[in-house]
Amino acid sequence: MQMDVMWVIFLFALGACIGSFLNVVIYRMPRGQSIVFPASHCPTCGRAIQWYDNIPLLSWMRLKGKCRFCKASISPRYLLVEATTAILVGGLFVCYYLLDIRDGAGTLSQSWPMFAAHAVLLCALFACAIIDIEHWIVPLEVCWFASLVGIASATAAPHGWMPPVSPSIGAMSLGAVAGLGISLLLMRYGLIQQSFLDADETAVNADNEKHGKKSKKGKNRKSVAITKDHGVNPRTEVLRELIFLAPPIAGALTAYLLVTRVEAIEKAWSFLTASAMHEKWSYASYLNGLLSGLFGYLLGGALVWGMRILGTLGFGKEAMGMGDVHILAAVGAVCGWIVPSIAFFVAPFFGLIWAIYLLLGRNQRELPYGPWLAAASLAVMLFYDGFRELLRPYGVALGLFAR
Repeated sequence: MQMDVMWVIFLFALGACIGSFLNVVIYRMPRGQSIVFPASHCPTCGRAIQWYDNIPLLSWMRLKGKCRFCKASISPRYLLVEATTAILVGGLFVCYYLLDIRDGAGTLSQSWPMFAAHAVLLCALFACAIIDIEHWIVPLEVCWFASLVGIASATAAPHGWMPPVSPSIGAMSLGAVAGLGISLLLMRYGLIQQSFLDADETAVNADNEKHGKKSKKGKNRKSVAITKDHGVNPRTEVLRELIFLAPPIAGALTAYLLVTRVEAIEKAWSFLTASAMHEKWSYASYLNGLLSGLFGYLLGGALVWGMRILGTLGFGKEAMGMGDVHILAAVGAVCGWIVPSIAFFVAPFFGLIWAIYLLLGRNQRELPYGPWLAAASLAVMLFYDGFRELLRPYGVALGLFAR
């Protein structure tokens, strides 16, 4: 019990330190500034903040929310971000290891890589949610980092919370990743054009200004849904995304056919991915962990991207954002394919009340969707066992990918 208390205190303090860094990310990344250089400084007078004035939680309260040099006010948001991150990291330990809110966590010494990946994901989702609320953008680099951590954790230390995938689905995941690499190379050399690049910046900025969507520096946010009024045909533009997705889809189908129709390849792949029944930490476990993380990443992203494409084709204006695609992809990379599959359907309920408030109170028909994807993902992560029990009648459908 005493050791558990020490862990809670340590993780709370660690979370506060991470929150201090998140404050830098939240402020600088939307403004295109480096999160490394220069060092922390007062945005008003530009003086560097000394280490003793940069202690999470304590320094803000000791300075009473003011700069030591120019006495300019420091937003209480900095304190709230540090406190919330501390609660997220420390609270995650309490939920997983003390309250046993999810089965199979074991002890921290047994599953710390999984816990670390989940904590990184929560911090990333928190930062993305705040930036999305304030600037209507999602920093993709934050999502990429969480995704890499999740896949690395699943590969290096396989654990029971990462749902397995069948050998054929695993092969399709590798084929899709290879296809993604090809698409990125084609875009890098200008053979594939990014969608909505030709939208009229002046028209987009005018619409943003009309709806009051400006940053603190007065720059307009590119947050409105792009329509024909912005100089492009959204239905045509979204077809560019289908072209981008063609190599990943072709790669997945090719891999599937190879491991299911070519006998020699099928036998070799089955041998490589055979469940490690005698050795818990055999190469098969590492490979299966990698495949589970990759498939979770791909499926999480595909759910939102598919909705974005269908919505744009159906309504004739840009539906959802690419940042939302990367958010749910990161959730899948860390948690496997089941969590994003459930969170995708839970998120609309989280955003419905806020959407009604915006519509009735501000006559605003658009809202950033990233925060609700993040909130839904957190809920599913914590109450995963309850959701699984609720969806047990549909277990056959949930288990298709694991066959």
